[in-house]
Amino acid sequence: MSCELICSGWFSSEETRTYKTFGDDSIRKPSFRPIWWQSVDTFINPHHVLIVDSASPVKSDDQLYTATKFSNIELLKNPGHSQNCETHYCGYMASVILGLEFALHNDVDFFLYIEQDALVYGKGFLDKIKQMLLKNDFVFGGNICGEIEQSVFAINKKGIRKFLSALNEINYTDRQIGPELKFMYAASVLRSLPLAGLFSFDNSRIVYRSSTELFTLLMPILKQYSVLPFGYGRVRPINFYDDTFYFQQGSVDEINAYKKLTGFNDTLSR
Repeated sequence: MSCELICSGWFSSEETRTYKTFGDDSIRKPSFRPIWWQSVDTFINPHHVLIVDSASPVKSDDQLYTATKFSNIELLKNPGHSQNCETHYCGYMASVILGLEFALHNDVDFFLYIEQDALVYGKGFLDKIKQMLLKNDFVFGGNICGEIEQSVFAINKKGIRKFLSALNEINYTDRQIGPELKFMYAASVLRSLPLAGLFSFDNSRIVYRSSTELFTLLMPILKQYSVLPFGYGRVRPINFYDDTFYFQQGSVDEINAYKKLTGFNDTLSR
């Protein structure tokens, strides 16, 4: 299994955001793309990259930074962030679902998602993911307070259709139930049961908290997914001496530490 395809999303805007964000603001701008592409090309080396553009007002000229073949799908409107989206799926989930469909119809061995602000490291990065996919159809990022992390994740070919089906059966928007919980539910033994509404923000605070806490507590016996055998996603601190890792929402210091480690140049053109 080589890496036939990875998928990512894209959105960048100079407008003031109406939702909470983390990390240095550069990770949401085209100036971050040279580092992202060097990260992807060096440590994953995919045959093709699919980028789902959420009607971004600011574009990135990616052909300047990579020789890897890539395709763009641009949405007609920006679905928004999960905190304030007015459509069923937010922009992140739109990129995941379109990417999964693209992977399915191109009959790739597995789907690998790398978020637009995520950087990866390690010559064994892809091999470790492949080893996990031999054991389970779904491989998500490490836990944050019991919930999975989604900036890097992978799904086997045979898991794509059942994951898509389970996601689409959840009749709650991403604003009502966050993507992390939707992922966990869709990759658990509960996915065929009509219980997702228990985790909606529309419930009373006590119902929401008690339901989600019980759900995450029982995940070790309910889950049908594995967790990446390395950090970090949004988890901190990052150990830059690890032989394999990834992270998103990087600060200036973290991005500079990564560039020092890799020797990547954020002004590089191919």
